[in-house]
Amino acid sequence: MEVGLNPGQLALRDTVRDVLQTECPTGTARQAMTDPERWRTPWKTVVDLGWPELTASDTGDYSSLDLAVVLEECGAAIAPIPLLSSVGLAAGVLRAAGSAVDDVLRDIGDGIVAALAIHPSGKRLPGVPMTLQQGRLQGRAVAVPELSRAELVVTLATSAEGVVAAVARTGVGVTVEPLECINAAQPVADVEIDTTPLAVGPVDIESALALPLLAAAADLVGVAGAVLARSVEHAKTRSQFGKPIGAFQGVKHALADNYVSLERARSLTYAAAVRLDDPAVTPAAGWTAAALAKAAAGDAAVNCSRTAVQVHGAIAQTWEHDIHLYLRHAWQGATLLGDSRALYHAVGRNFAGDAA
Repeated sequence: MEVGLNPGQLALRDTVRDVLQTECPTGTARQAMTDPERWRTPWKTVVDLGWPELTASDTGDYSSLDLAVVLEECGAAIAPIPLLSSVGLAAGVLRAAGSAVDDVLRDIGDGIVAALAIHPSGKRLPGVPMTLQQGRLQGRAVAVPELSRAELVVTLATSAEGVVAAVARTGVGVTVEPLECINAAQPVADVEIDTTPLAVGPVDIESALALPLLAAAADLVGVAGAVLARSVEHAKTRSQFGKPIGAFQGVKHALADNYVSLERARSLTYAAAVRLDDPAVTPAAGWTAAALAKAAAGDAAVNCSRTAVQVHGAIAQTWEHDIHLYLRHAWQGATLLGDSRALYHAVGRNFAGDAA
């Protein structure tokens, strides 16, 4: 199985990176911490460039690996835009719901912001928080990323026909409760829904969650890679006792461990992307690959960010420095769709069940 990037994907990566460096430098995330409207300018650029068209499920123009490449660069730039929320999470679920939701996918591809609400209260892993009875979508989900920016809410619901993906429009019947969070540049909120859905499509839960898990993993791989690169550069240029601090074992060994963690997460993420596009791979196997990638990426992002704080020392504690922005993004992203302990436990439980 070939999991490396082809020339087209390398070109896509470089183009996305160049655009984000120009239109969305890391300082944008700091500005978005205090300005709730700061995301709109870079988002318009992203929409004009057609990045949300990665939602396309019927043309075959874009692969899961293409999506991972773009989201990895967005994570590296800690871009405060709802691309992960709309294209990776919400559209990721809808791509498993069949033709009934094609119109919604086209709307997301045109730049309509969507949020994914699938965390039941009190649960560490995503699930099915809603019910659909007599044409009415009802229920509550917690910690929904980018909900305050969204026009559409995608969720999972139980119905007489089984589990379905359902779409609601924000407004009447959709109550948004903003939450305080560690990363105000990417706000989260709880949601209470009691409305008639715009669209409904049947889904297999594992198929529905696999692409969102992959998308979250790619974003975190980007965070880990960018913050590790900053740490290495600082360790090579900052001197103490007449030597670069990177020469000391306590620093270089930590950075080496971070590198191993990053490459493991990136390899698992790319491999999962390829598996999700392989029709021979079962939904269970695709979910497992994506869950392992997300767990590894969450650990890599948090560990690389924590090490970056230690390597940079006191300057990393200041508002003006970028390291705390990466740490906030890593902490919040690591819990999205389940933290690493919960995901590893779920994978292990499934494996043990299969073995039995």
